[in-house]
Amino acid sequence: MTISPFFCIGTKIIANYKQENHLNTSILDAKEKRIEVIELAPEQDAFGQNIWETYTQKGGGYDIIEREDGCFTLSTDSASFKEGPEAWTKIQQDAAALIKGKGLVVGCGGGKHALELQNRGCEVIGMENSRLAIDVCHQRGLKQSLLCDVANISLSGLSKLDFILLWENNTGLLQNATLANRFLKWAHKATHPKASIFLETLDPHGKAFDFEDDRAYLNENIRLGRLPGQIRVRSRYRKYCTPWAEYLFLSKKELKAILKGTGWKIKKTWDDPSVDQYIAQLVK
Repeated sequence: MTISPFFCIGTKIIANYKQENHLNTSILDAKEKRIEVIELAPEQDAFGQNIWETYTQKGGGYDIIEREDGCFTLSTDSASFKEGPEAWTKIQQDAAALIKGKGLVVGCGGGKHALELQNRGCEVIGMENSRLAIDVCHQRGLKQSLLCDVANISLSGLSKLDFILLWENNTGLLQNATLANRFLKWAHKATHPKASIFLETLDPHGKAFDFEDDRAYLNENIRLGRLPGQIRVRSRYRKYCTPWAEYLFLSKKELKAILKGTGWKIKKTWDDPSVDQYIAQLVK
């Protein structure tokens, strides 16, 4: 199977993993379990390169998000992966109290949430399509990881999960209604009967999308028959640039529509009205 522009590894489980990292600067000492399915090509890993350079104190800062209509914005400070739970948003702090057991953190970045949940006693698997981000997580103490993207999650072999986490707007990684539906159906099979999914997103009809160019973009999406918050972006950092990809923001009404036929429903939400952001807890 070839999926350009990624490196397709095929499913590979590396238990008690030890190797020199890609810059040959240190040795991983902790016993690790890594599952590897697919990853970004090195020249495309803008996000991971930024995190890696921040972690190794060789650079870092902000990566730039470019939208297909020519709009640019700064992404989150790359050093934010070091933040402890006291720096989490109020809605994250409140929702975290319900997270227990074995789970998958989708889009784990440098380990901000995955490591804290592991420290609280959860069995956490951090997932990224960036090998550099996964390397940073392991060097910071993460025990288990999955190198993969949402589109290929069914190849991971994961099962018997108690929770799945998509925070920091990582609901966006579901990309569109079709892929979101497929992911949610996979998650229904890969989790226990009493499992929860915790999705975090901005409402695309709210305050965070109130600029004139944002409204014009959302209206054009509607005209084209797309979800309003289905944006197409890529990330840049120095000479590194990710492929163009869709990123999804959902209102609660739109989320409910996507959930139809997946076996999931919304049980509870935590809301931040200052930016119209929310976390939704999904249950079977």
